[in-house]
Amino acid sequence: MINTRTTLNIVRIGSDITYSSLKTIGEKIVSAFNGIIAGYELAHHETPVVESIDAQLLTMILQQDIGGHTLGITDADLKTCDEDEFYQTIFGGKNPKNDVAVVSTRKLTPRHISTDKEYELFLDRTLKVSLHEVGHNLGLTDHAAYRTAPDGTLCPMSRGEFNKFGTTGYVRAIIDGRGLTFCDECTHFMQQVYGIRFKTRKYINGYWIDLEKQNRG
Repeated sequence: MINTRTTLNIVRIGSDITYSSLKTIGEKIVSAFNGIIAGYELAHHETPVVESIDAQLLTMILQQDIGGHTLGITDADLKTCDEDEFYQTIFGGKNPKNDVAVVSTRKLTPRHISTDKEYELFLDRTLKVSLHEVGHNLGLTDHAAYRTAPDGTLCPMSRGEFNKFGTTGYVRAIIDGRGLTFCDECTHFMQQVYGIRFKTRKYINGYWIDLEKQNRG
């Protein structure tokens, strides 16, 4: 778990996602953690083109080659050694022995990406899974229940019941239902652990407004 404000390394592995999209993800992750993450840096990792890769192995490669607080985003399936066949491929995961998390876009892609709206959906899903995995890097844990944030969306750490929905249903019910704002429990944890007081905010017309900046302006 990260102990101080740090830069997040966002590493593209493969070619499904553009650098401008990675910048969008980085900016929204930094904003969501509201001062805990100092900023982000982008990198590309050259690996052989593969359909799937062991998730733990990938985190170890990134730890060796990149190090630090790292989020890897790959277009390959992430494999695990889980005995349950249903959990042998995952959307994302974090290695408990380091501060490296990985996300797979393989099951987040709509059936076709031929319009801006479809690409935005793909990007939004990638962001939400990334936010969940970075939360694990910072010590947050899964919510098995469907815990909501103050804006009414699911907390980014909501995991729900994967088997209940199946893969496609899970993406639509849980990942699409997550927002970018954490529930009170997660916010309290981060305030206690990192000693950073989240700015006072108000949710207006679909946006969080920083009232401190608004009042100064």
